[in-house]
Amino acid sequence: MLNKSLIALSPLALSVLSFYAMAHEGHDHSHPSAGLIHLLWAAPALVIGAFASYKLRKVYLKNRSKDNG
Repeated sequence: MLNKSLIALSPLALSVLSFYAMAHEGHDHSHPSAGLIHLLWAAPALVIGAFASYKLRKVYLKNRSKDNG
């Protein structure tokens, strides 16, 4: 199964990202809509990650019940 410390540290790693940094001219992270735009870019990765996590857990639980039964 996934390393529990990695799972616990992932939100911490994401929280240290600066939303107030200027990447380049015209790319202002402090603009009010910047959070929503970046969320829309990240949403597909989050959905794929959730789906992959669900499938891996399903396989893990199936194998675990097979070993115990």
